[in-house]
Amino acid sequence: TAAEVTPVSQIGKDIKFNGPINFILNGPIQNIEFSEQVTFGKNITIKKRKNGKIFLKKKVYIDDNVRLVAARNGSIEINEGTEIGSNSILNSGGEMTIGKYCLISNNCNINSSSHGTNLSKYIMDQDHEHGKVIIKDDVWIGGFVTITLNTSIGEGAIIGANSFCSKNIDRFSINYGSPSKKVSERVIS
Repeated sequence: TAAEVTPVSQIGKDIKFNGPINFILNGPIQNIEFSEQVTFGKNITIKKRKNGKIFLKKKVYIDDNVRLVAARNGSIEINEGTEIGSNSILNSGGEMTIGKYCLISNNCNINSSSHGTNLSKYIMDQDHEHGKVIIKDDVWIGGFVTITLNTSIGEGAIIGANSFCSKNIDRFSINYGSPSKKVSERVIS
């Protein structure tokens, strides 16, 4: 008799793989969902530990050498039509939600977690702090941007290349710098 198999995940139609994907799964695989028309570049790493969740919605594009990590009870949700640029790292031990039709450029680092810094323990032995990163719809994040835990980026905002974001960003604002600062706003032309 055939053994019963529990569904491993939900995979939509028309998924495109342009190269290998490295799955590192330590925990139940049920919390991985790829909707229809998701495209993966080459050398992608999808890492899930414990109860981590990774959800990629319709028409998401993941470029080459991207790493998605959902650890413990953390989650990553990338919504419809969003593109993640090459060599970017999305690391979530907390909650990470990226809205619809966002452009996240190459070499971005987005983290919803951070190491503790208590002097009584080695850094390697520290507990993690977990928070949220919320990126609303229609956001453009330039190359080499870092976004840390407990940051919310408003709808339609732009973050210039090489910026560091550790605070909330106004909707439709244009920001850059380290730390990022609002320098202008998007306008209708």
